[in-house]
Amino acid sequence: MVAKALEVEWFKQKKLAEIYQQVRMQFAFLSSPKNGNKQCHSWAFCRDFLHDAVRTQITGVASNIYGFTFDKDKNPPIDTVRTRMLVRQDKLEKKDIPKFERKMKAALKLLHHYETMAGVSLSKFQKVNDDKLNVWAFNSPGMWMKAPQLVSMYSMLIRLGDKEFTFKDNASLKKVLKKQSKSGAGDNDTRYLQKCWDKFDLVIKNRNKVFPKSGYESYKSMAIGSFHNNSGIYTLCSGNASLDVVKSKFKKVMEEN
Repeated sequence: MVAKALEVEWFKQKKLAEIYQQVRMQFAFLSSPKNGNKQCHSWAFCRDFLHDAVRTQITGVASNIYGFTFDKDKNPPIDTVRTRMLVRQDKLEKKDIPKFERKMKAALKLLHHYETMAGVSLSKFQKVNDDKLNVWAFNSPGMWMKAPQLVSMYSMLIRLGDKEFTFKDNASLKKVLKKQSKSGAGDNDTRYLQKCWDKFDLVIKNRNKVFPKSGYESYKSMAIGSFHNNSGIYTLCSGNASLDVVKSKFKKVMEEN
């Protein structure tokens, strides 16, 4: 059930240097209601900026890369208890709003699939009260905030809502993900799926085994470039995670499965 429209205080957008994304969804974290439901940073096509911002919120190490900045003392605070994400489609025409809403519902179905697998609460979403932007606000379990790779998987699943996959269980979902990965479609998400389609469930089922209990503190001293580029779901599934202990533990998981 979709809740009533949410009032959000917008962040002043900064121009970012981003790799072109064929699927024109943009993301931004949303602060908790007690902090005023504020957009926490600039809209981003590049999902790697999201885990940069979370690292800053948790460790205090400021983010400044490719035009994206996040400073714990200046930006509205990211909620680290829940996962609160604003999603919009760039330059969406009014006639395409119903289609985008279907894509958001498809994204929600993907999130629910893995949240059920994890045994956590299920994500909800609601429309944001701004017709010009057509923004949706996701309110999801804190599980997705526990590691940069989980933040990355979370936003990737939302963007995969663009494909409006039809599935009924994990086996049928893996079939459609595999089919998409081999489809030759020209978007980045299809390319990412070539490494990830058969590993999403492994990440969720083994998250407590793979990711350090210290969370983002394990990444505190890592250079922003290495953290930004190599801490997402794609690099994890490719065997190139930025943290060696995560890389070795996930390699063992893949060998066992």
